[in-house]
Parts: sequence; structure tokens; C-alpha cells
Amino acid sequence: MTISSAFQEISDEAASSYLKRYFGLGEWVGKEFTGAHFDTFGTNVPNAITADDLISVACLSKHVPARAALGILGEHSQDMGTLLGYIPPDLSLRDIPFEEHDQYFGNGTPALRLWRLLRRDRSTRWGIGATTASKLMARKRPGLIPIYDSVVGGVTGFDNADGTWSAWHHAFATDGELVERLESLRLAVGLHGISLLRVLDVVLWMHGSQGTEGPESVDQTDES
Repeated sequence: MTISSAFQEISDEAASSYLKRYFGLGEWVGKEFTGAHFDTFGTNVPNAITADDLISVACLSKHVPARAALGILGEHSQDMGTLLGYIPPDLSLRDIPFEEHDQYFGNGTPALRLWRLLRRDRSTRWGIGATTASKLMARKRPGLIPIYDSVVGGVTGFDNADGTWSAWHHAFATDGELVERLESLRLAVGLHGISLLRVLDVVLWMHGSQGTEGPESVDQTDES
């Protein structure tokens, strides 16, 4: 299963319905999921992870533990801000040729260094798993970093977060039909300001969960 093939299995009608329900549009006004506020809550400072970002992650049913929150907002805030400063805030996966993937996501890149800083090494874990880390990074760079959770992982064939950056990048950089379809869906539903990456994430999550009102994700704290 690939990202593109998973999306192809969902009709435009179903995808549109998923988006309207999730974001509380049309007949679903006032009944949106809490995750509808993930992208828009508070102020999203481009090159800093702030308390607003931690709350936005809570909108996706993830709690950042106190020790991690203190480190993110305190001791490690400058390092995280510096790494974010090397990643253009408006950069999206569709802008980067897939042949250049390692230049943006490989060893030593700001994106991977930030991921590892958020996750910490195994001897100093502070309770941030792959799901929470991906959501924090997606909040800061919504067109560039895909969210990973068990629901979307199940739909797309990933048991853990390993390889997901490459898979999502390949889809957006090489499948013009997928991008055009997402653009049409976003326009038709009226999701101005929401990244195409997030639109696809919501459609796949709603499809995989069948629109459950329960927790929006399951974190995984034992991944590398």
C-alpha cells in the first residue's frame, strides 16, 4: 500500500464528507472534532515551539508530559528555535524534488535533528513518542512534516513511523494527480489556510477510524 493508493480507494464524495465532518462544516457546523483547531489555535510562532503549540497537540488527543514541556519551553527552546530557523516555514513536500529528499530529511539535516531532539535518546526519554513528535513538527511546518499515528499508519501500511517521511514526500513530489485532487477537495470544502498534507492526513484518518469520536491517535513511545 502506498500513500497514493490509500487515497485512491476513497471517493471524492467520501473524502469531502470526512473533511466537512472533521472541521465542522456544512451540516456539521458546531460539531467539529477537537483536531479541527490543531492548525489554527493561538499564535503559531514560526521559529519557536510555544505553549500554544503544546495545546494544539492536545487538540489531537496527545498530552506532552510536564518534564518534556519544561524542556521544550525552557532548556532546549533555543536549540529547537535554531533548528526551525533553518527550515523555511512555507516549504512543502511538493516543492522538493524527490531526488533531493536526503538533503532535507537525511542525517544531519535540521528536520531530523529536531525530530531526535524532541524524541531524546533512549537513556533520557521524556515521554514524547513518534506520534507526539510528528504532531509538534507538523504544527510548525504543516506543508512539510506528515503526522504519524496508528490509524493513518494502518491505512497506509506502516507499523511505525520509520520511512513515512520518504513515503509522503514521494507521493507529493511525484503524483500530480494526487496533488490536484487534494487541491480540488480543499477548494470545494473551503479549507483555506489548511495545508494539502493536513487535508490528506484528515481524510486518511477519518477513513481509517470511520469517523470515531474517540481518541484521535495512539502514540508510540518505543520507536527509534
